[in-house]
Amino acid sequence: MNRTKMPIILRAHHLLCFLGFKGAGYSKEFVENFERVYKSVYLENAPITIVSFPDEICRCCPNLAATECRFEGKVKKYDEKVVELLKLYGLSDLEDVLPYEAYNVLKKALPQQLESICRTCEWFALGFCRESFQRKDLWKNG
Repeated sequence: MNRTKMPIILRAHHLLCFLGFKGAGYSKEFVENFERVYKSVYLENAPITIVSFPDEICRCCPNLAATECRFEGKVKKYDEKVVELLKLYGLSDLEDVLPYEAYNVLKKALPQQLESICRTCEWFALGFCRESFQRKDLWKNG
């Protein structure tokens, strides 16, 4: 793929976090950083490389301890489940991907499949994600 920008490193489950993002977060610094990455990835469709380790969003998270999340086991399961869905529905190359390509693939998933990934996340209880999983017509298309 010939791109002018280097891909942004993005944890797989953060693709789902963008869908329910309403400006809340752990701290002002975290929210500002999340908004910056959200704008580049979700709104501007900057290329991404999908990973299962701490990314640019995690950089400002209070749960990041050195190079690993304090809840790495739990979070890695979120990532693995998102990657499974991406591959199941047709996105096998996770490097240098345009976000709308990933979202077009994730749209094939049932809302219940997406909810089952996020069910144990502390942010899921707020309800923003469930609403966005039901309203796929509102997802960015590129």
